Parts: sequence; C-alpha cells; structure tokens
Amino acid sequence: MTKESKRHILNALKIGLIVNILLAGLKLAFGVIGNAQALFSDGLNSLSDVLISVMLLFFMKIATQKPDDDHPYGHEKYEGLAYFALGIIFFIIALYIGFQASHAIIDLISDGSSMVKPSFITFIISSVALVIKVLLYTYLRKVSKKVDSPTIKADAKNHLIDAWATLASVIGLGLAQLDLIIFDAIASFIIGLFILRLGIEIIKDAISYLTDMSPSEEEMKQIEELILSIAGVIKVDDLKVRRHMNKRYVDVEIAVDGELSLKKAHNIAETVHHRVEIRFPDVIHCMVHVNPYHNKQK
Repeated sequence: MTKESKRHILNALKIGLIVNILLAGLKLAFGVIGNAQALFSDGLNSLSDVLISVMLLFFMKIATQKPDDDHPYGHEKYEGLAYFALGIIFFIIALYIGFQASHAIIDLISDGSSMVKPSFITFIISSVALVIKVLLYTYLRKVSKKVDSPTIKADAKNHLIDAWATLASVIGLGLAQLDLIIFDAIASFIIGLFILRLGIEIIKDAISYLTDMSPSEEEMKQIEELILSIAGVIKVDDLKVRRHMNKRYVDVEIAVDGELSLKKAHNIAETVHHRVEIRFPDVIHCMVHVNPYHNKQK
C-alpha cells in the first residue's frame, strides 16, 4: 500500500469519526429530550459508528504497515479482522434496536393513551442528520474507489445504510407530528432491519477475506485460458487462486516440452508470471512451477 493511499484511508476514517461523534451526541440528546424513539435508535447507530471508527483507525494503522519478518506477505488481513468485527457489532446493535422497537410497538397498540408525540425539533435534527450522512457517504465512496480499500468501502456502505435509516426516522417523526405516533416506533424497527442486513453482508464478505476463498469459476477459467494461450505452455497441471483481502495470489503448475533447456523453460515461466499480473491487476503475485511434459502424461 502506498503512502498516499494510507493517508487517504486514515484521513477518511478520522473525518468519519468526528462527524459520527457530533451526530451521536445530537441524536441521543434530542431523542431523549424530544421523546423520539426513532431518533434515539438512530443515535445508538451513530454511537456504534463512533466505536467502529476508533476500532478501524486502530486496525488500519496496523494493516497499512509494510511487510516485515513476521508478516512477509504484509499486514492486510488485519483489515479483514476489522471488517469481521464491524459486521458482528452491526448485528448485535440491530438485534437490540429491533427488540426495543418491537416492545414499543406492542405497548403503543395495547395502550394508545400513553402515547406522547415527539417534539418537532426531533424532526429537524433528523433531517439535518440525513443531509450530513449523504454527504459523508459520497465522500467515503470516492475515497474507497481511489484507494480500493474494502474497509473504507464497507464504511461507505454503512453511511449509506445510515442515510436510509435516518430517512426512515425523518418519515416516522414527520408522521408522528400528524399524531400518527406509532410510526416513530415503526421507523425505529426499520432502522434495525437496515443495520441487520448490512451486518450480515459484512460478516459474509469478511469470512471470504479471512479464509483464502477462491474466486468464481469464471475468473479461474479466464486465468487458465490466458496461461494456455502463452507460447510454450502445453498444459496447466494445477491452478490455485486465493484471496488476500481484495487482492489475489496465483499458484500455477505448467507443463512444457521436457526437452527444452532450463533457460527456455524459465523464460516461459517468466512470461506466464508477468502476463497474469498484467492482465489481472488484482493479482499481487503469480508463482509458476514448471513440469516436463511427456506424451504419456494424461
């Protein structure tokens, strides 16, 4: 990872942290003062974002370090750990918000007389938060495309989900101003569903990052076809491709004419090595092993 990419990643995380601290404080305070469950739930979401931003800053400082004796392949998988923890946190928060909102909906249905309309200021705060979240999502999305970081991409997705969740809060609180107070709790429940979906998606992606999962059959086929198209390669004896976060490592065994000199066989291997890395920019390294091909070989 280049110094410029590292700088962009850490700056993006710091900006996200500052914005989330401000939003969490506003939402939680006015959610309590203004009796708005949707805004309070949205505030819990923003508070989790604060904790997540701190955690990501810690892990990304490690993940962006250069390879060393203990980690010759780099520290990128620490980003995978951060990604996985991110998903678990979202999952737990979603369950909590959903549980609280469900109870509130049941209570409001069974005892409508206890309903208290949220203050109008909660609608204003929620609307302002929506605009801020959209701007933050746009910024992080641009950064994620520039540096190709799965963690920044996940954080951008998080802010997009937050924007949808805050939109639900705006709608719920707007309807509550028309005395449809139950929609405040319904909006809170919808926010929980948004967060739950994001958490599950992130956990699935993180598992694939941390378990060296192979790419799709189509990607494997494309790599094999490229190797077979190179002059001197008679057969692909074995091909393994594993994920390294959002990158790939390729290990291939090729069969060449057994009568070739060592130098010619080496040149073919070098060609395979360079062609694969050029054709597939996400391949960090292509390791090539050469086998002699014989007519009796199956």
